[in-house]
Amino acid sequence: MTTSFAPRASHHRSWSSIAAGTHALAAGELIILSYLRRVVLVGCASAVTTEQMAFLIRHTTGFLQVALHERICDRLVLPEATPTVRASSTLGHGQCVTVDAAAGITTGISGADRAHTARILADPATEPGDLTRPGHLVPVRVTPTEFRTHQTTASLALALTETAESQRSGAVFADLDGIADPTSIGDRHDAEILADWYGLTLVAGPDLKGNVR
Repeated sequence: MTTSFAPRASHHRSWSSIAAGTHALAAGELIILSYLRRVVLVGCASAVTTEQMAFLIRHTTGFLQVALHERICDRLVLPEATPTVRASSTLGHGQCVTVDAAAGITTGISGADRAHTARILADPATEPGDLTRPGHLVPVRVTPTEFRTHQTTASLALALTETAESQRSGAVFADLDGIADPTSIGDRHDAEILADWYGLTLVAGPDLKGNVR
């Protein structure tokens, strides 16, 4: 499991396969996923640590989301913030009303609090009353079709984390911040820089025909 994010000696890291990404996630690490013109940091919601959540907050836009199966969102009474009339290509597709854990947190916004809420979302024993609304994490519902065909970045992140941690489903993710240009969203070049600094696994998602890019 990743326990330290101390910068490492420079070593150019290449883009890896889906299998390498699931292996890294299963080892408790964060990965960088490039898919459908988005570059996101991804971790298993069920096991995300305070340190990992702080790393996500620091190196992304800070808009933390947790991809969940639609059936789990329905069970936890997590309605979409805007009913799905949006195309799956829009960034807001599937986003639900924000949540915090109902117990075990303070304000809900710290890395520790958001990590705790993410783990609560991924816990199969969680009930609707274990969450308060609104909060500081954004659940994203993934439909069966999206999950099967990897129509969205959220659905592929969920598929990767579910392969890595099959008993507790959920993917915490956020869009990478720009490094070369801090005023922009991060791209693949920024991802390579961050991966080089911290030894993260770079994962190139498949195209819609199933080919790894």
